[in-house]
Amino acid sequence: MLRLLGNAKQVCQPLTRRETLFAAGASLPALLAPAAVGGLGPSAALASPTVATPRAKSVICLFLFGGWSQYETFDPKPEAAVEVRGPFQSIPSCLPGLRVGEYLPQLARRMDRLALVNSVNSADANHNTSLILTGREAVKGGTATKGFNPGIPFDWPFFMSALQALGAPRTTPADGAMPNNLCLPNRLGRLEGYWRTGPYGGFLGPQFDPVCTQTGKAGERLFQPGGVDFQQLSFTPAGAALGPDLSLDLLSRRHSLLTQLESARPALDRSASVRKYSHAQQQSLDLLTSERFRTALDLSREPVETRERYGRNLFGQSVLTARRLVEAGVPLVTALWDCTLESSDIALLSWDTHWDHFQACREWLLPGFDSALAALLDDLEQRGLLDETLVLVISEMGRTPKINTRSGRDHWVGTYPALFAGAGINPGTVFGRSDAQGAYVAADPVQPADLLATVYHLCGVPADTHIVDTLGRPLSLYGPGSPIHGILA
Repeated sequence: MLRLLGNAKQVCQPLTRRETLFAAGASLPALLAPAAVGGLGPSAALASPTVATPRAKSVICLFLFGGWSQYETFDPKPEAAVEVRGPFQSIPSCLPGLRVGEYLPQLARRMDRLALVNSVNSADANHNTSLILTGREAVKGGTATKGFNPGIPFDWPFFMSALQALGAPRTTPADGAMPNNLCLPNRLGRLEGYWRTGPYGGFLGPQFDPVCTQTGKAGERLFQPGGVDFQQLSFTPAGAALGPDLSLDLLSRRHSLLTQLESARPALDRSASVRKYSHAQQQSLDLLTSERFRTALDLSREPVETRERYGRNLFGQSVLTARRLVEAGVPLVTALWDCTLESSDIALLSWDTHWDHFQACREWLLPGFDSALAALLDDLEQRGLLDETLVLVISEMGRTPKINTRSGRDHWVGTYPALFAGAGINPGTVFGRSDAQGAYVAADPVQPADLLATVYHLCGVPADTHIVDTLGRPLSLYGPGSPIHGILA
């Protein structure tokens, strides 16, 4: 059994001022090399000879915030009444008997490379991003807390953060200055001013938060066609830009001076919170000076034709960057399709289509997703990476069977889809089935924890792995989840 120890701070103990400041800058967490687990943060120890054979060397997660519709994607109901099926048609895919939404023509031709799970369901119809990204509900504060959410340090860890802490999958970047766990284009909710729950180290500690790049401004139509300028778009971790007056030589001298000053504070440096802060400083320096990392983020090195295939929008370019990062040795990459502003403008609200649902699906949501995932599958296969890279596509919910009076679909968790591809996945499989109305699961129900257990399994994490929370309690990482064996090779 594998045990991973969590942050030792007591639940009722308040955060110090320094820890609060550290949390506010958590988009630059400390890197974890597998050999370095322990000491300052959570430690891992093999308590029994349980072994799971890893199939995936890297994981790419595509997360569509807001709740995608099962009807217009992978579970159309052409025989249902028009008020359920909607105005769109369905088209045949390359898999016999499987039809998909008409605005997914590229993926329709590539369903033989994907495993479709058509029976995900959950109990919370709110934007519980913690539930889908960690397998557990948030401890407190939900997902709609403006500014820093105080519950995040006590939440269950993001599944990518748990993998990072466990050193699974294991990779050794060439220059040692690459993050193991990266999220782009922004921290989830950043442009709206939220710290949405889910993609954090939680009680394992902020050193396991993903490194987050930062781009765009609130209210920009970044995810629509033509939403980004190829010449201007850049992905840079928050706080890791040199600035116009800071050369690498000057940066090195400043770091040397800082090291000298801090060497005079041995007592202070023994503080756990200060050690974490210093480690984050070192990581910022590593990212600034890593040529390999800067090259991976530099999309100008890609042919324009390749960038066009992924789409002239922020999601498409984020997915392309995810492929480049995996090639460069980053094992865990998350690409988000997020909101850019709370507004009455449906173009800014991601997949949360309570109104003008069909306009949004037709004009940017489905075409943008179709191009980005199709291009990713093609590129991973052509580069020989698909067999060792696990691709997961998820959203926190589906949409209602009944179309509302604003031509929208509301939140629905009775059934919704998820996609897998790549390492350890049996391509061309369809698991689970909804009822005739696409409202509830009719066969083989799947919970969010099952999706994540499948990822853990394919990354070689044993089913009896335990992590220890802030109270010192050993908790099963898999929890109620079990791998979906029906989609495994």
